[in-house]
Amino acid sequence: MSTNPPATNDNAVIRIENLNKWYGEYHALKEISLTVSPGEKIVICGPSGSGKSTLIRCINQLEKHQQGTIEVLGETLDDNLKRLERTRRSVGMCFQHFNLFPHLTVLENCTLPQTANLRIPQKEAIAQSLELLDKVQMREHANKYPGQLSGGQQQRIAIARALCMRPKVMLFDEPTSALDPEMIAEVLEVMVQLAQEGMTMLCVTHEMGFAKKVADRVVFMDSGEIIEQAPPARFFQSPESPRTRRFLDQIIDHGVSA
Repeated sequence: MSTNPPATNDNAVIRIENLNKWYGEYHALKEISLTVSPGEKIVICGPSGSGKSTLIRCINQLEKHQQGTIEVLGETLDDNLKRLERTRRSVGMCFQHFNLFPHLTVLENCTLPQTANLRIPQKEAIAQSLELLDKVQMREHANKYPGQLSGGQQQRIAIARALCMRPKVMLFDEPTSALDPEMIAEVLEVMVQLAQEGMTMLCVTHEMGFAKKVADRVVFMDSGEIIEQAPPARFFQSPESPRTRRFLDQIIDHGVSA
């Protein structure tokens, strides 16, 4: 369990308490508790199979938990579909594999969620989309289809599409893991910019250079548990858990640490 329990925060954007998740008999998440403050940037790391992606997918209920509570922006997530819909409109998410509609242009991928889910007029949705495509340096590709673009370009569009919903929180589930090395930097640059603008962010990633530069807190998971959480300086320089130290040593040995 965590050696650094999260501080109590009455204004928490996300509050997770004693979360448990099973797949059949497999206990994927074990008594997870985590509190996220407004504007906080949290990087979640750990070995494969540690429960990182499962945790972040539980936050917008792409995965259902069996025990414990998840509160997002004051809403407790349960079987109430209207409450879940409200929460998802305020929580953007980017995945490993972009999930863009291949039959729609870049611009259409960005405008459709606004007109369909937020009931924003088409003209306003187009203006908002173009502004955000500018932000991720993809406006010149607005009329192309996803298949005409590189992986890095598609991921930047996926980020723009998520931002079109005007989220208060952004979730990233290993957003660079499917990219070639030369494309990773362009996506991380957009994420750094978002962090600098004050967006509340939870990011599952192996990009430790990004964690050092952006994170307010690094959360290390293993075997479905939070083993340790700390500010980057303390996490990387003097981790308390032997398991964390082994993980960081392995990263350094493989040249992943930036």
